[in-house]
Amino acid sequence: MLKKDTASKTEDKLAKKALQEKLREQLREDSRASNSDTDSVSSSGKRGHSKKSQPLSSTAAKEPFKPDLKMSTNNNVSFMNKPLNKLTLAQLKKTNEPFLQEGACSEITPKLMKCRECKLTPNQRNRKMPNIFCRFYAFRRLRYSQKGYIMLAGFSEPQDAETDDIAPWLPQTPVIAPELDIETAKYIVAAVGDRFCELVQQEKEALSWIGGEQRVAWKRAVQGVREMCDVCDTTLFNMHWVCDKCGFVVCLDCYKVKKDNATSEYDYDDLREEDQKWLTCSSNRQSHKPDKLMLTQIIPGNALWEVGKGIHEVRPKWNINSSCSCSKNKNSVAPKNGVSQQLLNAVTHCLPETKKTQLPLINGNHVELLNDKKLSSSFTEGVLPHKDSNSNGPLSNSMGSIRGYNEDPLSLLADVASMDSAKNNKNEKQVKMQTQLHQENNKAKTFSSKLSEIIESVVERSLPIKDGQEFVSPFKLMHYVPRNGSSIPGRNNPVEVHTLTESSVLYPDVPHSWLCEGRLLRLHDPLHKTNFKLFQQQWRQGQPVLVSGCQKQINQQLWSPSTFSREFGHLDNDLVNTRTGVVLVGQKMRHFWDGMESMNERLVDDNDEPMLLKLKDWPPGDDFSEVLPVHFGNIMQALPLPEYTQRNGRLNLAARLPEFFVRPDLGPKMYNAYGSAKYPKDGTTNLHMDVADAVNIMVYAGIPREDCEGHEVSVFKAIDEAGCDIITKRRIRESKETPGAIWQIYDAYDADKIRDLLNKVAKERGEEIEPEHDPIHDQSWYLNTELRDRLRREYGVLGYTIVQCLGDAVFIPAGAPHQVRNLHSCVKVAEDFVSPEHLTHCFSLTQEFRHLSDTHSNHEDKLQVKNILFHSMKDAVAVLQAANPVDYENH
Repeated sequence: MLKKDTASKTEDKLAKKALQEKLREQLREDSRASNSDTDSVSSSGKRGHSKKSQPLSSTAAKEPFKPDLKMSTNNNVSFMNKPLNKLTLAQLKKTNEPFLQEGACSEITPKLMKCRECKLTPNQRNRKMPNIFCRFYAFRRLRYSQKGYIMLAGFSEPQDAETDDIAPWLPQTPVIAPELDIETAKYIVAAVGDRFCELVQQEKEALSWIGGEQRVAWKRAVQGVREMCDVCDTTLFNMHWVCDKCGFVVCLDCYKVKKDNATSEYDYDDLREEDQKWLTCSSNRQSHKPDKLMLTQIIPGNALWEVGKGIHEVRPKWNINSSCSCSKNKNSVAPKNGVSQQLLNAVTHCLPETKKTQLPLINGNHVELLNDKKLSSSFTEGVLPHKDSNSNGPLSNSMGSIRGYNEDPLSLLADVASMDSAKNNKNEKQVKMQTQLHQENNKAKTFSSKLSEIIESVVERSLPIKDGQEFVSPFKLMHYVPRNGSSIPGRNNPVEVHTLTESSVLYPDVPHSWLCEGRLLRLHDPLHKTNFKLFQQQWRQGQPVLVSGCQKQINQQLWSPSTFSREFGHLDNDLVNTRTGVVLVGQKMRHFWDGMESMNERLVDDNDEPMLLKLKDWPPGDDFSEVLPVHFGNIMQALPLPEYTQRNGRLNLAARLPEFFVRPDLGPKMYNAYGSAKYPKDGTTNLHMDVADAVNIMVYAGIPREDCEGHEVSVFKAIDEAGCDIITKRRIRESKETPGAIWQIYDAYDADKIRDLLNKVAKERGEEIEPEHDPIHDQSWYLNTELRDRLRREYGVLGYTIVQCLGDAVFIPAGAPHQVRNLHSCVKVAEDFVSPEHLTHCFSLTQEFRHLSDTHSNHEDKLQVKNILFHSMKDAVAVLQAANPVDYENH
């Protein structure tokens, strides 16, 4: 995935000489080994087995390769440790049978065609990253010629997979830990089964792009290596394309854009810019052509199709509802982002014909406009159901318009939009009102703007504004255009408002209350056994949840600033001034921890003012448990809703990834920062969104010893100005709890509207909107009172304002924009998880990240959402296939 080969010719020559010397020594060792019939190919020098040499790892992989792993009793990893080749070296030379490449290209023979990683010079490797891995390892086949030379013999193919290679990818019981019960399996299939079917259909479509004579290669999964697209850094799931000369790899989405050479729902605005991201072949310096690349799969055999088939077997068996496209009529087309095929057909057929033009719609879809063409019978029969012209309902006027052909075709389109939106959104009255508003103004507008507004009336979701404001009519996003259409589909139903009187009848045993005017659930006992169902009711709607009382399960002394200062104060770490964004590099951590509770101990700026600091990325490393094992144990046992939040939680789909995968880093992660109650325009963490669900616990909240009373006054004022509800204000003033931070969380469905506002404000300030950047993902905005008010008035977007006190756990759905402002000095710990309810949001965000710049912190796909989905469905199918519904009901 190296973007440019920048080494000079001199460096290449020096490196080549050094490599040749090394290879000569290796060949001498191979020659000695070949005299023994007992020496197998696996002993011929695989990188990483020698203590003197370091393992190579694919830059596409970005994760260290660990070949020296002990044999595991787990079926998921035992097959990874078997020898790649069964014949000995002497037998291979005698029979000339093909064998798999077991080492780096540079270790085999000097004249062997090398992959782009093995061609790197030592200087290039150091400038890049230490963990690179040969791209042809366990993938390319070689053979010995009659004269004993090593020659290329193609690549591994799906039929080469043996039973133990395929077994970890097939449904089988008992499932590998964590255990999975029948109810949970049914819930997972119901929640994400349709999304998995879409994934399978995409993979099947990729197969249709190759010619009849082309063969599919099979690239084995290598333990400790995460294969990634060289163009967009997305983790490769299954089908991808490989250059057989240099090992360049490209994912299905990037290949589709390049192949079609036209816009698509995954396309970039500038295809020339996309072309520049395709690396040239390191073998011949030529551009990579899509039709010259080799289609390759990772999942062995027919395992993917078998799991897809299993989904359709278990759903009717267990009466699980589905709406996947593969179970519908072949002629029907599933809506894309709320725009139905009916509306697209209506646009295609209802206009006159002489000239053919194209009108761009959402996601790069185009509609041909035909001038002077009468409505055909296929339109009336295929789009609208047959109804009597005198029938009542939204179709009556539409049918009259078709027969008379006297009215503006846009009126017909508006009726079709009303019909479609009413069917999909169950909100017919709102749609009729939107259509009437459109028809009153359509005469004074151009055709393009009219059509856009009709489509918006189908796609857009509008919320009524509270506090006596008027209803916001549908509008078009004028300052932000999603690269792949609407990022996250809109709600099917409006946000529900609850009262304690009603919910106490349904959940009498659950200690709870409602905040944010009845939209936000607060659970009072984190360990209560009946929390689960009420939590899940809100979580399914994509709404945040607040859980109080976790401090009872936490060793608060363990998380105090004095403890951290004593144990880690001597270490250096970067600090960030949250008011200016300036990074203070290499500061002793005691300077930070000692200032948590004392203003006099804080570092000061050039004006001798105490700085508002936060500790940057500490503790470092991938696993919190290795750096702070005692703290890790304490926080994990305190997490509420363990079914979701524990690493082995039954509804944490990330737990279903097999052990041979590079596990995504889901935390825990600490957030340590001073309070900013006196600075209302400054946030501690700017607006952003996460690709996974998260729970954030306040484990420490401290008040500075100096000017405690004045600080508390500033805190109360900040809470009042933040728009908190009366119950929250009463809680802070009457219960004497310590408020640590204010959160503003917004629905994932409103993210594009927020982007539109931020771009609009940036333009008003004379700022330039940079391509390949995102106003939310860049984390460059904090929504102050003025911006939040504009968001509510101009866009109808109402968020959740949450005051997090000591011991409170805030649950944030994946894809939900949120920002945090510390009131007091805080230590918070967050743990990520992947719930079935929000897996679709994870998919959408992964697509968004593909379009960010290469240097963006969120550009790389670290979650591996497709792999998580596949193995979750595989395990759920296994459980449901093995069980009998009758026996289960009787039991």
